[in-house]
Amino acid sequence: SFFGQCGPNTCTFLVPAEIFPTEMRTFCHGISAASGKVGALIAAIIFNYLTENQMFLISGYCSFLALFITFLTIPESSTLDLYELDKKWRSILRGKDYYGPASDLRHLSVWERWGLNKT
Repeated sequence: SFFGQCGPNTCTFLVPAEIFPTEMRTFCHGISAASGKVGALIAAIIFNYLTENQMFLISGYCSFLALFITFLTIPESSTLDLYELDKKWRSILRGKDYYGPASDLRHLSVWERWGLNKT
């Protein structure tokens, strides 16, 4: 059970606690948790009408889609001070540019890195 919940719980509990600014953390944390619950509800309803093979395939495709989206959009914040992320968000909300550790390529998502390469 631990290894089965390790991935989903990380995406709905641990990651939101790190990547959202302090002022919005609980609100965004709730949205992340609610999204996970809605996904589980939809699966519980739809799976009643599917065969085992169909359930297996849909679960696998959804897992790979979630892996792809997570890989593209979640920034790497494990070595970054959360205060720096807050400073970056505050600068963005004020409409000002932020030049600090949170803008380093190591701490950006793959999607953000691709966007920087296009400009």
